[in-house]
Amino acid sequence: MSKKIFISLFVLVAVFSFWTCNDDNNNDSPCSVAWATELSNEITAVSAAAQAYATNPTSATCNSYKQAMQDYLDALEPYGNCATLTGQDRTEWQNALDDTQASIDALVCP
Repeated sequence: MSKKIFISLFVLVAVFSFWTCNDDNNNDSPCSVAWATELSNEITAVSAAAQAYATNPTSATCNSYKQAMQDYLDALEPYGNCATLTGQDRTEWQNALDDTQASIDALVCP
């Protein structure tokens, strides 16, 4: 597993953990403090794919890992649209997303 991807993902999760959003009874809004629960399928898929790739670093497991990371990032991205995410928090959020995307894109599978 790429250390840079892990660090980027950790920063993204840390930034996201420090702010919360009001739902305002809008069930279509991605503004939720329970984002980790809502994205548990994606988080589980990333963990399983990372373990599979670490155990058996083949092209197939690498591509599965990259896809799981991309799916997680895609699922996490709408949470950045929360109205309470402003100023420096929004900048850090976007930077973390961009860094993570760059790390995913830079992972070259055998």
